[in-house]
Amino acid sequence: MTAAKFDIRPAKVGDAGKLNRYMRLIYQTSDHLITLPAEFGVSVLKQRFWLAGKAVNPYETCLIATSEGKITGVLESWTDRRARVCHITTFAMSVHPDWRSHGIGTALLNNFVKWVAENPRLDKIELHVHEDNSPALALYEKFGFTIEGRRVGAVQYDNNRLIDDILMAYWPNSSNVEK
Repeated sequence: MTAAKFDIRPAKVGDAGKLNRYMRLIYQTSDHLITLPAEFGVSVLKQRFWLAGKAVNPYETCLIATSEGKITGVLESWTDRRARVCHITTFAMSVHPDWRSHGIGTALLNNFVKWVAENPRLDKIELHVHEDNSPALALYEKFGFTIEGRRVGAVQYDNNRLIDDILMAYWPNSSNVEK
């Protein structure tokens, strides 16, 4: 088996149409997202404005993995601007169903962690992950993310099954953490 070839780069405004199609597919095929397919109503125009905002905000990013011009994975971050919490960034990540287990999640997260470590204002990365998303939990733990909390029964699946929302965090420059 040959290694999958893909590139990681910041998303551009011109990626809006492809990103919009990718997100619609992800919402239709993933069991571990809060947003249901019918709830995603972002137009390509709104996607363009959203990407333009990410491009000019030095504390947020949208990274995409691409192969042969197609988006195969996305990691997007957001950061609160309030002074007491602006050192923390939060992210969400997804990988195209056909590209899972090819190293895309690892590559996206590696690029993101480096980006945060080099950002003079950002110290901490946070995320939410469903307790039953074993591949994601394993990836985050491999990178050194630790569980900081649990929102018990926070997510209700279509079959009325409740699962916990796990809160995880990582400090890329851990010398900043007081223990």
